[in-house]
Amino acid sequence: MTEYETRKTYIDAMLREAGWREGVDWENEVALHGMPNKSGKGAADYVLYDDAHCPLAVVEAKRTCVGVERGRQEAKLYADCLEKQYGRRPVVFLTNGFETRIDDGQYPERRVATIYSKRDLEKLFNLRRMRLPLRNIQVDKKIAGRYYQEEAIKAVCESLDEKNRRKALLVMATGSGKTRTVIALCKALLDKGWVRNILFLADRNSLVTQAKRNFVNLLPDLSVVNLCEDKENYTAHCVFSTYQTMFNCIDAVHDEQGEKLFTSGHFDLVICDEAHRSIYNKYRDIFTYFDAPLVGLTATPKDDIDKNRSEE
Repeated sequence: MTEYETRKTYIDAMLREAGWREGVDWENEVALHGMPNKSGKGAADYVLYDDAHCPLAVVEAKRTCVGVERGRQEAKLYADCLEKQYGRRPVVFLTNGFETRIDDGQYPERRVATIYSKRDLEKLFNLRRMRLPLRNIQVDKKIAGRYYQEEAIKAVCESLDEKNRRKALLVMATGSGKTRTVIALCKALLDKGWVRNILFLADRNSLVTQAKRNFVNLLPDLSVVNLCEDKENYTAHCVFSTYQTMFNCIDAVHDEQGEKLFTSGHFDLVICDEAHRSIYNKYRDIFTYFDAPLVGLTATPKDDIDKNRSEE
């Protein structure tokens, strides 16, 4: 396939599926000035805009048989030009229709399932504008007052912020208050403007129900929903679900405009309860679909934890 055929067959379809409208909030072959070449001109394959026509993202396309990394430098130069022109650096997506990678300007470049929707990109920039550093956070001791709970929360915050990592695993013995610890962590991240939408996953209905009850009791101002019980209130900021229920909801649930609600960038934090190796392997697709920092909870001794979950 040529690059043009790749774009028309795969990448345009990917953008439409994410809710982008050609000629309205997505433009092709956007002329740019200030490129480091003789003419000083260039053309970005795709630029995605917000309602004020300010760029949210630039998409660099390659044909299917070419690795997306081949477009990395070119996309960076396009983002540089747009940043100089509009005063805000857009998110960069690299794609060949089969593999898509994102450079959001904060975390290292990584693979994503799809290009973000307009709503997801707008939320990303809004959170970035409000976000405060996670250094010296104050843990709510009414929720998690034990010293090791506070240390665990601070360690996760340090990992997300200063260490620039997107995965954390809390290994805490049964009865040590894992749920309270993660609730206090969510409160800290909400207060500092790091997250808006949270997903809590477990493999049994009873665990989902119990977790939701604890969140309601300790964070009464947070809107919550249990997808295993409530099939109407999908817009809550904290969603509780079993893995299988969420699998079914990804394609089935739509917003008021008829677009997919649970897009790959919808959640800003995913919490995985009882994060055993078998759970991770069985439901790996759901973790790779949602592009959000992941916090796993387990009581499994550290020596028994598989490398594929703890290495980051």
